[in-house]
Amino acid sequence: MSERMPHHREVQDLLVEQMRRDLSRPKWWTTIWGRLSIAGGVLSVAGAGVAGVVLLDERPVTETTIVHCLEGPYRNSDGTLSGASASVATPDGVVAITDAEATCIQMWEGGAFEDNDPLSATPVPGVAPEEFTTCVTDEGEAAVVPGVIECSVLRLHPFQS
Repeated sequence: MSERMPHHREVQDLLVEQMRRDLSRPKWWTTIWGRLSIAGGVLSVAGAGVAGVVLLDERPVTETTIVHCLEGPYRNSDGTLSGASASVATPDGVVAITDAEATCIQMWEGGAFEDNDPLSATPVPGVAPEEFTTCVTDEGEAAVVPGVIECSVLRLHPFQS
């Protein structure tokens, strides 16, 4: 009686055939799906890098005729900035705003962000936050946010002083 398993020759031939198929199969990165996966990964990493650089680059305020005073570190549901905007107009034209934070403090203390009747002659004064973060919009306008935040959270640029 033989010590070999039954059908030893057939099993051995099947194993050799499987090994040949495995060795002749192309590597995953040389197939079309592998190359598409690599290209997609490279594009994703590059896109994330570009988006990070665009959002995190500091910008100066170039449009000094308007200031956006946000009422909180969030945007409206339609993507616009929350709060109010201010500009200083004179009969000769619009004056440049030199201190955006001071302008927003005046708005806060004047009650612009309180729940007031818009027709009231004497609005209830408000309390200004202790700290502000100045950010810059894509158009170069100052956006003053109450509190200390990262400007990129609001899709704004950090202020370059």
